[in-house]
Amino acid sequence: MLPLIFQPKGTIGLEPMLFPSIVGPSGQPAKEAMYPAIATADGAPLNAQHDYVIRMTADELPPANAFWSFTLYDEVNGFFIPNEHKKYSVGENSGMKLNAEGGIDIYIAAEKPDGVPAENWLPIERKDLGLNFILRVYAPDLEKMKTWKAPKAVKL
Repeated sequence: MLPLIFQPKGTIGLEPMLFPSIVGPSGQPAKEAMYPAIATADGAPLNAQHDYVIRMTADELPPANAFWSFTLYDEVNGFFIPNEHKKYSVGENSGMKLNAEGGIDIYIAAEKPDGVPAENWLPIERKDLGLNFILRVYAPDLEKMKTWKAPKAVKL
């Protein structure tokens, strides 16, 4: 029996088709990309009923030799969450602003918090919707990845 993801064109289901866009291509070596899990500080699932922040100091930024990004998805369907700003990701290739110390605060919130650069805000609609927050680290520094810890999303 063939795995669900290796099917002829037109016969693969929606979930296996979305899998690579959410967690990355299967079989990709770690030297090319890593996808560390992002959890909440309190262990509860991410949900659009709440706002969150992810804070990293300059020393805590993902150790990428190419680039890194955080992308927000609808947990059930695996798609970007529609918003009028058409903003789905924060990172080196999708826009971000580091603070004066070289770190970053990324907000997942229904309204952009005062003083937060628009580049560091991922808008959500306030509703009961499970969220997936995926970190992609491209061309990671494999030695630093051994001790680096992924940040946690803190509920506000």
